[in-house]
Order: sequence, then structure tokens, then C-alpha cells
Amino acid sequence: MSVSNPRRHNRSFLAANEQSLIRWILPRLPAQVKSLHLTAIGLVGSVAAAFALVACNWTPLWLIVVALGVAINWFGDSLDGSLARYRQEERPRFGFLVDHTCDLVSQLLIIVAFGFSPYLSLVSALTILLCYLLFSAYTYIRAATQHVHQMSYIGVGATEFRILMIVWPVTAAAFGVHEPLVSGLSKIDFVILALAFMAICGLLGKAVLDAVEIARDEQTALAAARADAEADVEAQVEPLATR
Repeated sequence: MSVSNPRRHNRSFLAANEQSLIRWILPRLPAQVKSLHLTAIGLVGSVAAAFALVACNWTPLWLIVVALGVAINWFGDSLDGSLARYRQEERPRFGFLVDHTCDLVSQLLIIVAFGFSPYLSLVSALTILLCYLLFSAYTYIRAATQHVHQMSYIGVGATEFRILMIVWPVTAAAFGVHEPLVSGLSKIDFVILALAFMAICGLLGKAVLDAVEIARDEQTALAAARADAEADVEAQVEPLATR
């Protein structure tokens, strides 16, 4: 397994159902639709969702556009790489770069827009963004060091995160939540800060376990290399000793 094409590891709650849906959609996509088209569609969906979140300050009717934008973002982001693999048109390095760069931009737009919406304060939104970036960074670190693309943590992946992006504003609007942009810390802020703290502690624990595993693997590989080197030396010395 190469660093440029790490093994995908997805154990999210909806992974099996999501993959079944993707496998159903792929053969039905027109031949004119390419992987890059889907990446662009996903980015457009995130822009629409971000704009609609801010517009919810004037009317909650924009929640329909929020849900539609997040769904479009899922469609583009979840199918672009899958389409390339399905049609055997993979470009691992290029695809990894473009896909994940667009993912970062998309999620940044939506999460920051939540901070300017009525449903989260800027403090909560930036806290969530911090956690998202930390987990994304560690995902890329694992891809480089362990050749594994970790697509979910404790059962939550990108799809579950997008569902929360739809469920939370709808729920908040139904209960009349209206968070100020910046004005001290609300109860919601305290809950999100506590959850973020636990998530970061969990990530640090995961990093320690991964470091122990990598150290053990490298020690085993080093011992094997030394044994091979000693065997080569003995093989070269033995003919000389028998002369």
C-alpha cells in the first residue's frame, strides 16, 4: 500500500447503508459526468448551505436551502472518488489533493457560517472548526505514517457530521434558539466546549496508541533487518573459514 493511495478505513454508523446507496447511484450517472464535476458540485452545495445559514437570521425558511446544500455537498463529495474508482480512472495523488482540499474548504465555509447564523455562536462554531481541523490533520498524519485513511472516529464520519448539520439548525429553529454572535458563553457554548475537550482527549489517546503500534512495528522491522544483515555476514564468512 503506497502513501499516495492509503487503505480506506470507515466504520461509521451509516457506512454500510451509504456504500449501498453509492453503488446503486454510480452505474446510473451519465458518462459525461466526471469525478471533477462531482467535486465542483460538492463545493457549490457547501457555498449554498453557508449562504442559507447566514440568511436564516431573517427567516428560517432558508433551512430548506441549508438541507439541500448539505445534501448536494454529500452527493458531490461522496461520489467523486467512488466514480473514479468505479470507472478505473483513479489518479491517487491528484485526487487526494483536490478532493481533500475541497473538503476542507467546504466544511470551513459551512462551520464558520454556523457562527453567523442564529443557531450557534461564533465561539461554538470556531470550537467545532478547531476540532474538525485537528481530526482532519491527524487523518492525514495517519495516511502518511500508517497508510490508512481513517474516515470515521467513534462511529462518526463525514456523513453523520453532515446529518448533524441539518438536524441541529432545524431543531434549534423549532425550539426558538437564537444564539448571539459573541456575547459571553451560553449554555450551548459550555456543552460544545465540554464535548470538544473530550474529543481532543480521545484524539490524543488515539495518537498515543498509534505511536506505540508504530514503534513496535519499527522495532520488529529493525530487528529483522539486523538479523538479515548478520545472516549475510555469516554467509560470506563461512566459505572463507572452510578454505
